[in-house]
Amino acid sequence: MIVGEEQSPMATQESVTEDQLRFGQRDDGRPTSADEFAAAEFDEPWTYERVDGRLVVMSPEGTGHVLQSEPWRDRLGAYRLSRPKIVRSVVSQAWIRIDEDNTRIADIGVYLGGPLSNLNIPEQVPDLVFEIVSPGKASRRRDYVEKRAQYEKIGVREYVIIDRFDGKVTVLTLGEAGYSEAVLTPTDVYRSPLLPGFEVQLAEVLS
Repeated sequence: MIVGEEQSPMATQESVTEDQLRFGQRDDGRPTSADEFAAAEFDEPWTYERVDGRLVVMSPEGTGHVLQSEPWRDRLGAYRLSRPKIVRSVVSQAWIRIDEDNTRIADIGVYLGGPLSNLNIPEQVPDLVFEIVSPGKASRRRDYVEKRAQYEKIGVREYVIIDRFDGKVTVLTLGEAGYSEAVLTPTDVYRSPLLPGFEVQLAEVLS
């Protein structure tokens, strides 16, 4: 689902030709190039990324994940409609090319400024990324360690990790020395200098 126009590689509507690659759950760990990833069809409802040149197949979003992500998507979408000169697009399942060996799908990517027609996914780096933490050690490492390092590397200006299990939101803001970290709790209000006037009462969205 996208608040805007761009589609992720998992949501393409093009017809599948006989020689076109199709990836599914059993392809987890398969060596996959960036071009193959971009051209392939993907079996739903799984989510797919590339890590160190290999396909990673992740579980579909469960109810808990959806309940955590929808309030953020709704608020960000409403903000975009009210301030189109600030926000170009709010993209669910945002396709981000980190480098030749790594491709990520962010829960929500926010692209600032400029006309929507100039949006260039997956090469364009989102200004803000929001990730909803899923259960399990591998998922936590992906969001807190792997994606943190990769988003910092490509210049994501703000990375927000929403963790319902620990009841907190971690906000990573990019500066000259890299990411600085602030941890918010349900008693706090999320604000960003990149989104003037945007506020989220965390007590309303952390459950």
